[in-house]
Amino acid sequence: MTPALDPPPRFFGLSASMAALVLIAVTTLLRFFYAGWLPILPDETYYLQWARHLDASYISKGPAIAYTIAAGTGLFGGNNLGVRFFAVLLSAGTAWQVFLLARRWYDDVTALIAVLLLGVVPLYAVGAVVITIDPLSAFFWVWAANLFSRAVQKGHLADWALAGFAVGSGFLAKYLNALELLAFLAFLLLIPARRALLRRPGFWVMLIVVGICITPVLWWNARHGWVSFGQLMNRGHLAGKGPFEISPLSFLEFLAMQAVVMSPLLFVAMAASIGICLARKFSRSDGSRQEGELLLFLLFVPVFVMYAALAWHMRGEPNWPAVSYLSLLIILASHWRKMLLARRTAQPFIVLTFGLAWLQTLLMHGAPLLQLPPASRVMGWREIATHLDGLRQSQQADVLIADAYKEASVFSYYLPGQGFIYTLRHSPPANQYDLWPGYPTNRRALWITGEATPASLRHDFDSITWVERIVVYFHDKPFREYDVYRCENTAPPSP
Repeated sequence: MTPALDPPPRFFGLSASMAALVLIAVTTLLRFFYAGWLPILPDETYYLQWARHLDASYISKGPAIAYTIAAGTGLFGGNNLGVRFFAVLLSAGTAWQVFLLARRWYDDVTALIAVLLLGVVPLYAVGAVVITIDPLSAFFWVWAANLFSRAVQKGHLADWALAGFAVGSGFLAKYLNALELLAFLAFLLLIPARRALLRRPGFWVMLIVVGICITPVLWWNARHGWVSFGQLMNRGHLAGKGPFEISPLSFLEFLAMQAVVMSPLLFVAMAASIGICLARKFSRSDGSRQEGELLLFLLFVPVFVMYAALAWHMRGEPNWPAVSYLSLLIILASHWRKMLLARRTAQPFIVLTFGLAWLQTLLMHGAPLLQLPPASRVMGWREIATHLDGLRQSQQADVLIADAYKEASVFSYYLPGQGFIYTLRHSPPANQYDLWPGYPTNRRALWITGEATPASLRHDFDSITWVERIVVYFHDKPFREYDVYRCENTAPPSP
């Protein structure tokens, strides 16, 4: 007599896959509303300027972010929704790809837990409504992992080619997406039964497609003196300027920042999952499931290790290793699934970890409304831009100059008509503005600055007059202060 099979678990009457789809759809709808309400961040306005100057690549990134924003603003205009539309949509796609990847190597319930975890991680939840390179990078990273997994399991050449397209497209958003190829190669080398795939055309077709995808970046850099390479070296503090210093304190700060943006208990749980993976040594006894865990672990390693190594001598941004955690969350979900079934003592910790992450995410979303300190990043820019526009009219100036790309971009976004604002020049180029035409010197300009008058402006204008100081307050304390100067040439420039 054939034993009866247990029915698949239901969640509020829904299958795991349908529950995941409903969860993603509801979350996406809420994120659209939030994205339309949250004031635009300076980094977003900088990429918006890229979208208004479309090119094959840019000084520090590939062209994907510019064309994505251009598509969004083309559909909905240059407002919050237009700028952020595809950030929210891509985040929904990432969540579904995480579900598919977890289901491919584990089961539906593990996949649903992974989606639930993804939704409460502060880094991903807040990043899902902000248009930076991360939503693009994350989507193409997980999609590529899914396609590679299917290519390994099914052997279809089309899957290998699509995996190459996904990796190459991710590279056009964030260069570190190329590190995913290292994870794929290591996986094929470490699994004896899979090494034969390196002698077949699929893997090499994938590499060729990646090469084709990244051609615009290479072509653009060849025409601009490989400036992006210099940017990467400078950002990693590897350009050889000054002594190379090791700072344990910087590394500890890196770990602390990661714990905060991932939620502290969740970060501890993921670290424990890493320990479990290493303790198992990826034995072959568990078949395809153990094989999948190896791939997911290898997808975590290259990006995180690279930034952890850099953290020993430089301070990075908390979001830099974001894609490395996506596969680690799936591994954690698989461990939690077993713990929920087998060990009741672990359930309180899981509930506490999930609840703390959810609460932290909720508070970060509510920071602007509750006037919490993180809100200072989005506050004050509109007020300054409005005041600056009034000064532009009263001073009869038709050129605006800012110190750096952040101020130039964000003030431009909040100006009526979103007119272009120039920046001071750097040599060698430090940002995309340095590759665009500089400010004209034959017209009256207003310069908004938080610093003393630089020599470059004294050379360009023979009259620089202080006009006013603009101050914005946060909790009754000044937190943004800018001086405005009128710059003009009283005589025509010499021929």
